[in-house]
Parts: sequence; C-alpha cells; structure tokens
Amino acid sequence: GCMLNGKLYPFGVTERTEDCYRCSCSQTEMECCSLFNTPVAYDKKKCKVVFNKKRCDYDVVQKDSPSKKCFVYSRV
Repeated sequence: GCMLNGKLYPFGVTERTEDCYRCSCSQTEMECCSLFNTPVAYDKKKCKVVFNKKRCDYDVVQKDSPSKKCFVYSRV
C-alpha cells in the first residue's frame, strides 16, 4: 500500500481519504487530487471561509451570522 499522513492506503483507487482527497496508489507512486475547490473571490470583509469535512468543501459564511451563506464569485 501507500502511506499518506500516517495512514496506510491499499493499492488501487481510494475514492475519499480522511482529508478529502481522491488517491491512486501503485507500487511505484501515489497520486492524489483534492475533492474540494477553494473560494478565492468573495466579500472578505463580511464573510469567512470554513472547511466542511463532511461535504469535503468550503462554506463561505457571514462573520456576524455563520448560519447565513455568502455569495462566492469564483473558486480554484
């Protein structure tokens, strides 16, 4: 298998790791890509970014009222 962040993953494809990555493990290498997109354009004065590990994505919420979402203009 392959080691990632102290955890052993089997050879083949892991659809979702604990840290929200999709990985492919072979005898020679391990390749991973994120399952989430990072918000880059939003109202940074009124809003904050919070990682939602259950959904493997970032939530952008109002600083004063975290139950209210903010509009995100773009993600990378």
